[in-house]
This record gives sequence, C-alpha cells and structure tokens, in this order.
Amino acid sequence: METMIAIRKLDEFAIEWINQKAKLQGVDLEDIIVQLIYEKVKSSEMKTELMQYNDLDSLAGTWSKEEADHFFKVTDKFNQVDESLW
Repeated sequence: METMIAIRKLDEFAIEWINQKAKLQGVDLEDIIVQLIYEKVKSSEMKTELMQYNDLDSLAGTWSKEEADHFFKVTDKFNQVDESLW
C-alpha cells in the first residue's frame, strides 16, 4: 500500500542538498527521499529509539506498602490543580 506524504518547511539548504544527492545518484527526488528515510529506519540510532528498555525492571515492585504510601502522600500535591493559574 502506498501512502502519499507532502513534506513542508524545508529550507533552501535542505532542498539543494536533496537535489544534489539525487543528481549524483541519478535518481529522482522521491526516490532519494524514500532512500534517506529507509536508511534512517535501518540505522542503529533508529533501532535504539524503538527499543524497549528494561534496565529498571529490577526496581519494580520493590517498595514496601509503607514506602509506597509515603511516596503517594508526599507527591499528592502534584495532582492538585491551582484554579487561580487558569
């Protein structure tokens, strides 16, 4: 399934860079943009962004009932809305 996407708000530098890259590779603008997107998706940086982290899992469920009650008591003020600010 193909989806059409319009890209807006590119500055002149970006447009010129994309045009030059497309010209050097002998492809049209759409092809080069698709290629750039797929390169990003396949990069390790993108994979890291999509990765699920579990490095804090060992902390889950380690509070006692008293510790949890204390935490909720001292942080309850963050649930209050100051109507005068609205």
